[in-house]
Amino acid sequence: MGQPRVVIIGAGFGGLACAKKLAGQPVDVLLLDANNYHLFTPLLYQVASSLLNPSDIARPVRSIFGGTQNVRFRQAHVTGIDFDRKRVRTAKGIDVDYDYLVVAAGSTTNFFGIEGVEERALGLKDLSEALELRNHILRCLEAASLMTPEEAEPWLTFVVVGGGPTGVEYAGALSELIHGVLPDEYPELAGHPIRVVLVEALPQVLPPFPEDLGREAHTKLERRGITVLTGLRVSAVTPEEVELSDGSTIRSHTLVWAAGVRPNDLAGAIDVSRSRSGRVEVDAYLRVPSVPGVFAIGDIASFVQDGKEVPMLSAPAMQEGRSVAENILRSIAGLPLKPFHYRDKGSMATIGKNAAVAQLGPLHLKGFIGWVTWLIVHLYYIIGFRNRLAVLLGWGWNYVRSDRPVRIITRARERGAGPPAGRPLVTARGQGRGRGAEP
Repeated sequence: MGQPRVVIIGAGFGGLACAKKLAGQPVDVLLLDANNYHLFTPLLYQVASSLLNPSDIARPVRSIFGGTQNVRFRQAHVTGIDFDRKRVRTAKGIDVDYDYLVVAAGSTTNFFGIEGVEERALGLKDLSEALELRNHILRCLEAASLMTPEEAEPWLTFVVVGGGPTGVEYAGALSELIHGVLPDEYPELAGHPIRVVLVEALPQVLPPFPEDLGREAHTKLERRGITVLTGLRVSAVTPEEVELSDGSTIRSHTLVWAAGVRPNDLAGAIDVSRSRSGRVEVDAYLRVPSVPGVFAIGDIASFVQDGKEVPMLSAPAMQEGRSVAENILRSIAGLPLKPFHYRDKGSMATIGKNAAVAQLGPLHLKGFIGWVTWLIVHLYYIIGFRNRLAVLLGWGWNYVRSDRPVRIITRARERGAGPPAGRPLVTARGQGRGRGAEP
């Protein structure tokens, strides 16, 4: 009889942490994902703002486990799970049997059903979206360079919705891109009004952070020329403007959506209990109730601690992945399982060069110290020496030259063999479908 097979759906932070914990153990691990790479999503906005290349923050999954005898990877679109037969169904019609299953399929963008948003918005959930956003911003600048100031206004007004870390960081990075590039390279835009508008529905930006850090971020954003609107929601979007909940409108062809996420569609495609947020309910051991041998972790899992769902962030996903791996090994050995407990190590966000806020336990860090802390933490968690070095060099170049060098408008042309057409159900990072206006 062979070793027990552990199938992990999703190569995001949770799935990867689980697979790495099981590497070299007496189990046969198969990792499934719609993409063949692990993506360091906290720096995705830097690809979208022309600072980093996609390869700087992504690494092929097979290279991560090269030389590991018991962990294999397969690129596959998961379409469902047959719990009775213990099989994972894929889009290519090839079923995968399992003894233990870890569902770590991640999340996708939540558009909240607002009129026009899903059709018009540009997302920040995966490399394809980041590249689409980068191309769109650069096209807007090129188009505006041929127009009068009045004609160019909607092309040079960039609306970012969502004042969480993603929205704040992208707004700051976009401001740096514009002010670093325009004076020397776009003389045609001299005198053209250029606006970056950040919209947050709650009373402060960075809502999960303490109030003093939220105020600090707000102040730093405004000092960088960013218009910050709090207490307002987007009510509708057209190709020409963004309508807000107070009835006001903003003329803009660019809506960047960083306002929230929801569980991956797989959560609704399998027959399990779900929480009010749509996440798969799990017990104290991260097991899916009434389904033997199945665990759920990360954004797709609803783990409740202290009366609240653990947030949809990378830190809890990694902790959950390691916990599930340990419990699978304990189950195989006939030992009692250990309940999971999330340890919140803090939160941080950068507003731009020399400016960030961070909460690390009782410590509240701001300004340059917060920024250096942010740099160190993010470099530590990037996978692979080559990726760390590339990111560090990119940051160093930008710090010295105030330049975001990856400003090419490009799109891959693909032909020949490949996965079947259609939107995949499962990827560890989700597949938003937002679109902005094209010049």
